[in-house]
Amino acid sequence: MGVLWLLGSHRSGFLFLLLVATLVLTLWEAREQHFDRRLTLWWMSVVGMTHVLGYLALRVWVVRRRSGDGA
Repeated sequence: MGVLWLLGSHRSGFLFLLLVATLVLTLWEAREQHFDRRLTLWWMSVVGMTHVLGYLALRVWVVRRRSGDGA
């Protein structure tokens, strides 16, 4: 979130809501996948720094992980 603040995006309520939504979805996905606390915090920080692209990376990682399990 610090990067958005430096870029002046803190003035845009829409971008802030989008960031909050991606963080909530990240937390939801981490709890659904039963990630440990360290992995959850890592993904939260990645999504917090990269915003939507980080959340998309999480979704791709989860899908690849599921397909590797044979599920």
